[in-house]
Amino acid sequence: MRRHLTVAPPAPAGERVRELYRGGIRSVALDEPISLRSPEPRDLHALDFVRVATARGLLVRWHLRTGRRADPELVARDLTHLQPPASLDGRGSQERLREWHRRFYIGRCVWRRGPGFVQIRDRRDGVLQLFDLSEDDYVRAVLQLEQQRAAEVDPQVLDAMRDERLVLRLGDLDWWAPALIDRWPVPSMVL
Repeated sequence: MRRHLTVAPPAPAGERVRELYRGGIRSVALDEPISLRSPEPRDLHALDFVRVATARGLLVRWHLRTGRRADPELVARDLTHLQPPASLDGRGSQERLREWHRRFYIGRCVWRRGPGFVQIRDRRDGVLQLFDLSEDDYVRAVLQLEQQRAAEVDPQVLDAMRDERLVLRLGDLDWWAPALIDRWPVPSMVL
């Protein structure tokens, strides 16, 4: 049984990651680097794949290209809930990559569904920020963002989620950062 595979990230990522995991694959490599210099939908699909694979426990070897003008918070904070990439470009990249490895753990920024609500737990800042969303516009927005349908989200809701950095503005595109967790890896009190 093959345990490693090189893939082009599909859209949507969730079913593909579950299919790979059920098939015995425990390690994948993305076929191209993810570029946030001028991101395209393919780059966001690849980030989705890394996010879903991270939550599932599937090891992903990937490379990140941010460019010189990248927001320093993007790597220092906003993406550290994803498995660290194998390589990162730019000034100080080795130090930023070491810090990413030091800060990463599964469950750092996750969301889960309940009946009529969504709960988000975000520890990317080092402290727990808990969001309990029960308003229909917000619950619907999370589901739309998870499916990369940001254009359908109420603009005020989208702005509120951007303000909390749950939605990251990458070039001209919006990307939903929290990972859907379908089972807690440790008791929920810890997360």
